[in-house]
Amino acid sequence: MNVDLRTTVGAFALVFLAVVGVAAVGGVVLDGGSPETDAVADDHWRLDTVEPETVSEGGEVEMESSEPSNTVVVHLGGAAAGLGGSAPVLPIEDGDAPTKADIGSLGGVRRGVAPLTAALVESGHEVRFYGGAFGAEPLPSLLSDADAFVTTSPSALSATDTDAVESFVEAGGRTLVTSDPGGTGALTDFGSPFGVYGKAGYVYDMEHNDANYLSVLGEPTGSGSLTEGVEEAVFRGAAPIGVAGGSTTFTTAETSQLSTTRETGSYGVAVRSDSLAVFGDSSFLEPENAGRADNGVLIGNIADFLVTGPNPDVSFGPGAGPGGAVPPGATVPPGGTTPPPGPPEPSGNETDPSGNATA
Repeated sequence: MNVDLRTTVGAFALVFLAVVGVAAVGGVVLDGGSPETDAVADDHWRLDTVEPETVSEGGEVEMESSEPSNTVVVHLGGAAAGLGGSAPVLPIEDGDAPTKADIGSLGGVRRGVAPLTAALVESGHEVRFYGGAFGAEPLPSLLSDADAFVTTSPSALSATDTDAVESFVEAGGRTLVTSDPGGTGALTDFGSPFGVYGKAGYVYDMEHNDANYLSVLGEPTGSGSLTEGVEEAVFRGAAPIGVAGGSTTFTTAETSQLSTTRETGSYGVAVRSDSLAVFGDSSFLEPENAGRADNGVLIGNIADFLVTGPNPDVSFGPGAGPGGAVPPGATVPPGGTTPPPGPPEPSGNETDPSGNATA
């Protein structure tokens, strides 16, 4: 065997022995068990750790006032019948007052204010619904006999209706207006005579909310009839509201942001100006939200606000009632009716009743 062959065989033997040695050592390691590893975090698989934080459940809607029967007109901005043309879910006082209000799930647009209107009816007050300009009775006629007014859609009021509501508020008629994001322009048009205005966009909060960043929490800014007993309320999609010469009643946390600017800060979402209360959200009145946090207490406070205080002194004249419309171009004198037209002046060729020609 020459030198090269011996070298080749020797190298092969060394490689073979190395491979066998590594396999043997590996077998010893395997026989001793697998090495320990750090535990994998599995908190995200546990429902109790991923469930979003929510607010506590509140109580029932209750009224504290003992005021005698008041009449509250409610405008919902749409047809006031249930889904599919079903029977009304809340009574309109056309006949005997019912002893209990029905707030079933097929309430249509009326369902959105069922907790509020049910509380009013069950406390002996009259609730009348106004469905819009094509309703059976004009809004001025309804307001002339009303003590309070509620609208969840100020943008759906006609110019004539808006003027009537403004006169009603100026006369001391208690009024609740709720306006969701997207309707703040109409809210500003309506509320500007009272210093109330809305801002574009919506408020959201990634830290303080009710299971959803759009469900912001509102806290009272001080004591008052609307905030009594309320620590926090849930508003699901609120528009920022401002007031000049009035008071802000609810604001969001400092961690909230405005959608249009992304600026962080506290935003007003409810204000009051004398007999006018305005909220930048209407969802808190709905049955599924009335039990969140202190929403039930807030709704009860609103119901007390609507029926407490002096009766408004407002009159819209005879043109407000059915069949009493004023002809185009005619005016109604204060405290009177439209005067009937006088007899035409006789011309020079006409004859008097006796048949003689006039001069």
